[in-house]
Amino acid sequence: MSYQFETEKIVDLILKNNFKKVLIQLPDGLKPYASNLAKEISEKTGVIVYVSGDPCYGTCDLALQEAESLGVNLIVHYGHSEFPVKTKINVVYVEAKSNIEVKTVIEKALSLLKDYDKVGLVTNIQHIHKLAEVKKILEEKNKKVFVGSAGGLAKYDGQILGCDYTTAEKIKDMVDVFLYFGGGKFHPLGVFLSTKKPVVAADPYTGEVSNLKELGEKILRQRKAFLAKFFQAKNVGIIVGLKSGQLNASLAEKLQQKLKKMGKHSILICLREISPDLLENFSEVDVFLNTACPRVGFDDAFRYRKPLISVKEFFEAVKE
Repeated sequence: MSYQFETEKIVDLILKNNFKKVLIQLPDGLKPYASNLAKEISEKTGVIVYVSGDPCYGTCDLALQEAESLGVNLIVHYGHSEFPVKTKINVVYVEAKSNIEVKTVIEKALSLLKDYDKVGLVTNIQHIHKLAEVKKILEEKNKKVFVGSAGGLAKYDGQILGCDYTTAEKIKDMVDVFLYFGGGKFHPLGVFLSTKKPVVAADPYTGEVSNLKELGEKILRQRKAFLAKFFQAKNVGIIVGLKSGQLNASLAEKLQQKLKKMGKHSILICLREISPDLLENFSEVDVFLNTACPRVGFDDAFRYRKPLISVKEFFEAVKE
């Protein structure tokens, strides 16, 4: 397989604890492997295996309600590192590290790094085991490489998450540019938005390399315009996420009181999935203040007719 699914570890855990029902949860990019994983685990243990078909955006998105409804003893959560949340149901995390070769795309990315001497190195959980290899390649090209230490929700040095860029923020003042290696632009774009430093993205799956500075600056200008609309708005929808790692009802209630003092009417809207179609139902709301996943409505703002402002943006704007 293209990823390290650690099936033997899962099988041993199930047999050792005599679990009877298991729920497999994977992000969309790993769902093509679900059938083989379910088959192998079921055949080797005899357990009933369910596979969650819902979207899974991170470890903050554990399928706890689904597992409880199905009477599941164990959730096998693939593709993310462990999240610090207490659960009644047993959860095992499988990081699903990628076996893909990265040297070729890193060497290709060197052309975009030629004007930079100090490089901050970041990646996601699937490629964190390749960090030392990439660091060596860059140093052999006379680059001075910096890797931020683990912190926040990051388990490993240099690891970033869609909602946590602590490792990048720790070294942003030491580097001229960041190099991200891994799939897609979601994570490296988050590095730029968090640090305001140039970010080169090297995708080993497509072979594409790109500098995200221009795209990131466009999004920052857009966010500034959205904040202006927020302060002009009279009616605000405060989004309360219902996913296990995103629920923050007490913060939402405090924000409602603060908005009241600012002369704004607000409504608390609780959602498990945040989508443009669902928010369109609240036609009297001018803008939304999002206490759930901070990336929703941020770099995908084009999907939403009305602005979504993150809590961090709000507090930075009101200087709190």
